[in-house]
Amino acid sequence: MIIRNIEDLRQPIELANLEEGLEIINQLEKELANEHNGIGLAAPQIGIRKKVAIIRFKDYNINLINPTIIERKRPVIIKSEGCLSLPGMLIDTQRYKEVFVKDLQKPEGFVGIGDIAIVLQHEIDHLEGILIIDRGIGKNKVKRNSPCPCGSEINGKTVKFKKCHGKT
Repeated sequence: MIIRNIEDLRQPIELANLEEGLEIINQLEKELANEHNGIGLAAPQIGIRKKVAIIRFKDYNINLINPTIIERKRPVIIKSEGCLSLPGMLIDTQRYKEVFVKDLQKPEGFVGIGDIAIVLQHEIDHLEGILIIDRGIGKNKVKRNSPCPCGSEINGKTVKFKKCHGKT
């Protein structure tokens, strides 16, 4: 089950060893298979506070255990970035077209370019307690007193973000 509570998604995350990382990857694959439009999933999104994530996008199967982005190149604005944990929210974000990532399985590192770079940044953000609402730019930046982008209402009035999802 995908976690949708923002406070839960921001809880501290621990490093994983290889054995537990591989076990979590299997759990993530099973959960992502239930999400028809999902292309990536991080352990905190299923309630596991370990630095593990997967990406299943086009021909790419990327497993991440304790990943770190070492370098970012070529900033780009992403229109309407979404997240399985924040259904219905589409936020304009700034990302990078190229990232260099190291993790437990690939300590020498690898480069993600284009769409893969974007998804890598999104999933690695989850492992740091960062959500797309934190990356919002321009008029799409979500502030505590902004109307909640999820569209929640009470008595016909849009709820403020801080009331709907807690602290930012």
